[in-house]
Formats: sequence, C-alpha cells, structure tokens
Amino acid sequence: MMNDEQYLRGRIGTKNPFRVPEGYFEGFTDQLMERLPERQPSPVAKPALLYRLHPWLYAAVFLLVAVMSVTLYMHHADNQEQQLAQDATSADSYFEEATDYAMLDNYDIYACLASE
Repeated sequence: MMNDEQYLRGRIGTKNPFRVPEGYFEGFTDQLMERLPERQPSPVAKPALLYRLHPWLYAAVFLLVAVMSVTLYMHHADNQEQQLAQDATSADSYFEEATDYAMLDNYDIYACLASE
C-alpha cells in the first residue's frame, strides 16, 4: 500500500494539475448573467381557497371541540349535583327513620310487633 502511494507520487508528483486562468472568478458572475437570455418572471399562482382556509378550519374545529367539551362537562356536573342532592334527601329520610327507630323503647317495639 505504501509502495503504491510512493510510486504514484514519484511518477506524478505532488503538484496540482488543474489550472484556472488569471482573474477567472472575478468576472464570472457578470459573464454568466450576460449569456443568460432575458425572461419575464412567471406570475406566482395563488393557492386554492381550501389551502388558504386550512388554518381557519383547524381553529374552528378546535373551538367547536372545546365548546362541546365544556358543555358536556357542565351538563355532567349539573347531573352529578342533582344526584348528590337527591342522595342527601334520601339519606336524610333514612336518618330520620333510624333516629325514630333508635328512640323506640321496649313498649313501642312490643306495640309495633303486636299490631302486625
């Protein structure tokens, strides 16, 4: 491997074989622009209406989902509140029955069992 590299360097040398004329890159852009034909720029086409409305459609869908979510949450909260009020009312009636039962003495229990 090393011999091949030394052989090539000995035969070709280390000089760069490529040459660029003096001042070539200094006037390159001007020369290139002179060679290009004159053209009128083509008009830029407007995107279709649907593509222009995409951001607004996304915003509208997001807003609709947010409003529906809040509405459902509030409806669920109202139902839950009504259920809690109903449970509290039924719990109060059970509590009243339990206190009435707890206040019974032996005579009241005997009277209740005898009436049945």
